[in-house]
Parts: sequence; C-alpha cells; structure tokens
Amino acid sequence: MFCAEVFRRIIQIVKRSRKAHTFQATIYRIWMMRHVDVPEEIGRALAKECGRRSGEERSSQLPKHIPVVATVNGKSERTTLAPAGAGRYRLNVNTALRKAAHADVGDLIGVRLRYDAESREMELPAELRAVLKDHPKARKEFEKLPPGHKRQLLLYYLRAKSPKAREHVTEKFIDHLLERAILGKGRRVKRNQRRP
Repeated sequence: MFCAEVFRRIIQIVKRSRKAHTFQATIYRIWMMRHVDVPEEIGRALAKECGRRSGEERSSQLPKHIPVVATVNGKSERTTLAPAGAGRYRLNVNTALRKAAHADVGDLIGVRLRYDAESREMELPAELRAVLKDHPKARKEFEKLPPGHKRQLLLYYLRAKSPKAREHVTEKFIDHLLERAILGKGRRVKRNQRRP
C-alpha cells in the first residue's frame, strides 16, 4: 500500500512539473472557428517536448499537431495545436474556453499551454467490437484511421442512447468504414446528389 501511494505522488509531481507556457493573444476567426496564434518560442518549446516524448528528438522536422492542455481563466481543455504555416502553430479557442474568458473575436485573452502526453485513445465499446468482428473489412479500415477520426466516430456512436438509435448509428458506422475501404480515403459518394 505504501509503494502505491509513493508512486501516485511521484506521478502527480511529474505531471505538475511539466512546464506551462503562458501568453496573451487576440482571438481571430477563420470561417466559423476562433483561434489564437501561439508565439513562436512557445510553439518551438512545445514541439521540442512533443518530439522528445515520441522519440523524435534528433529530427529537425516539427510535429504537425501538438497535443496540449489549454487553460483560459481557470477552464482547462484537452486540445491540439494545429499548424499555422511557416513553422508556427495556432490554438482553436472552442466554446468552453471562449465562455471561460468571456471573450470573442477581437478580444485579448490570457492562455496557459502545457504539453499533454496522456493517451487520447478511446475504449471501443464491447457491442461495437462484436459488430466489427463480423465485418473484417470495416475493422481493418477502422484500425487504419488516425486517432482523431476514430475518436469522432466513437463519439458519434456513443451519442446514440436507445437501442434503435444504436442500431441505426452502428449501420451508418459500418457503411462509412466499408465505403472508405472500397473507395479509398477522401473519395466519398455524395448522398442526395441531384441528377439533371
């Protein structure tokens, strides 16, 4: 029992010791989404830490996306820094962070970023695992998906609560994966397409 408690405290200390980077930035809009630009030196520091964690320290290439915990006005969200071009990064300021800051486009906010090394993989529900076992092509396609796409599909699936809704969502889930397997990624059949 003593060893488990010591180990738990060590983990807490390590998590707290990850360097938090703070800055102020003005929110701007790209289409519907709100963003702030991450200062270059902070982006480089987080990219370096991300590379160290994934074993790419010697690589001169910056990671494309950096998982972080963003805190605005005491509200923390797990998110990802996206490339902004020329080796810079931007942070999507989602609704929860905007509400915490009481801010919108044109407003200056204070942001604290910390590299997030925690796994973002979601557990595959047992009933969905059974369905995928019956559809090997769909399962293989699901395993090839990037983590973000898997997560979005699983969140879509988990939103269905009633058995009838789950059945409908499961059917669409499998159809989506089979369509990707047959047509290849990026080539989707347009539904409800009008014919001349």
